[in-house]
Amino acid sequence: MSLDIHLFKDNIDFRKIRKDIDILYEKRRNIQDELEQLEDEYSDAELSAFNITHNLGKMAQEVGLYDVLWNSEEIGITIASQMILPLEEGINELEKNPNKYKAFDAPNGWGRYEDFLEFCKSILQKCREYPEAIIEVSK
Repeated sequence: MSLDIHLFKDNIDFRKIRKDIDILYEKRRNIQDELEQLEDEYSDAELSAFNITHNLGKMAQEVGLYDVLWNSEEIGITIASQMILPLEEGINELEKNPNKYKAFDAPNGWGRYEDFLEFCKSILQKCREYPEAIIEVSK
C-alpha cells in the first residue's frame, strides 16, 4: 500500500472533477461489460468465418464470383443456400482452366489461384452444411 498526496490549485473544484471522473469511469466499465457481452453473443452466433485478400478481386471478377463474394447483399444473396450454385459454377470453371486464372496471381505472392480455389471450396462446404445461415460481408 502507498500514500498519495496531491496539491491542487485553490480556484478549481477538484472534488467535483474527481466525482465526475469517477462517474464516467463507472459508465465506461458498464459500457465495456455490455460490449463484451455483445461480442460474446456475436461470436456464439457465428457458424463460420472466412478471410481472403482483395488481391484476388480480379481473379474473382474474371470467374464471375466477385459480386457473389464481395457484394452478395447488393445482388440479393442473403442466405448461404443462395451462394451454392454460383460457387459450384465458379469452382468448376477455376478447376477446368487453372492456367487462365493463375495469370491473375498477385505478383507479391499475397493472393494465388490455389488460395482462392480453397477459399471458394471452404465457403461452399459451409453453405451446404448451413444452407439457412445468414451471410454478412465485411470489406
